[in-house]
Amino acid sequence: MTEQLDIQWGISTLGCHELDLRSICELAARHGVHHLEIRSLADCLNLADYLDTTYPDDPDAVNQILGTHNQSIIALNSGFTLIDANEQARNELLGFARWAERLKVPFIRVFGGSSMNAPLSRSEVISAVASLTWWHAVREENGWTTRIALETHHGFSSGARCLELQEAFGNPLDVIWDTHHTWKLGAESARQTWAQISHMVRHLHIKDSIPVPSARHEYSYVLPGKGDFPATDVFTVLAENSFKGVVSLEWERKWHPYMTDLDEALTELSRSGWMAGSPLQPVIEQP
Repeated sequence: MTEQLDIQWGISTLGCHELDLRSICELAARHGVHHLEIRSLADCLNLADYLDTTYPDDPDAVNQILGTHNQSIIALNSGFTLIDANEQARNELLGFARWAERLKVPFIRVFGGSSMNAPLSRSEVISAVASLTWWHAVREENGWTTRIALETHHGFSSGARCLELQEAFGNPLDVIWDTHHTWKLGAESARQTWAQISHMVRHLHIKDSIPVPSARHEYSYVLPGKGDFPATDVFTVLAENSFKGVVSLEWERKWHPYMTDLDEALTELSRSGWMAGSPLQPVIEQP
C-alpha cells in the first residue's frame, strides 16, 4: 500500500505586503491556496492598528471576505521577540491577541531574539522564559484560546535551541518550523529537526535559496525549486510521519525587494513539484 503526502498549502502576506485582505484572498484562491499567515495588510505591519481602523469592532466583515474566498487565517504574524520584550512590545502583542480572539485565529507568531552566532546566555533564556510566563498569565486571565507560536528564527533557528527553551520554561511550546532556517542557520537536517521538535510543530514555512550574498543575508532567496534547499528531505520526513498540517510559502518580498511578486512565485511553486509533495513525489510503502 502506498501513501502519498497530501499538503495543505498556505502563504505569508510578506510576499504581497501591499495588498488588502480581499486582494490577498483572491490571489491565494487563484493558486489553490486556502491558508493565510497575515504579516502585512495594505503595507501595514501593525495589524492591530490596521484592523482597528479598517474594520472597527467588526470581525464579521473580515470573516465575510475570508469566507467568500474559502480562506482561513492560521496565524497573525507579529514581530514580538521573547528576549528583552519591553512594555510597548507587550502592549502591541496584546493588540494582536484581541484580534486573534475575535477572528478565532489559533496562533500569533513570535520570535525568540538573539543570534545563532553564539550559545544562548543564561540571561537571554531567563528573559525569554519571563515573556512566556507573562503571556501565559495574561492568556489565562482573559480566557483566550489563541496561543503564541515561536518561529525557528534568530537565535532559535534549530530544534536544539527550541528544546533548550522548552526545558527552561517547563511547559510545552508551540513552534512554527521554518525549514529553511533550521537547515541554513541551524545546520540541522530536516530529520534531525523533526526528531527534536515534532511534538511542538504546528505548521511549517518553506522557501529556497542559493549561497550568493544579498543585502541582508549571506544567501539570496530564489523561486521554489531553483536553489539548494533540500525540499525532498522535508517532504519525505512529513510523508513518513503522515503530517496533516499546513506548509506555508514564506515569500519575503517585503524585506527583500529583489524578489519577484508572489503571483509568479506561486506559479513556480506548482511547476517545481513542491505543491504535489516534492519534486520527486516521495511516497512510503506500507507493509
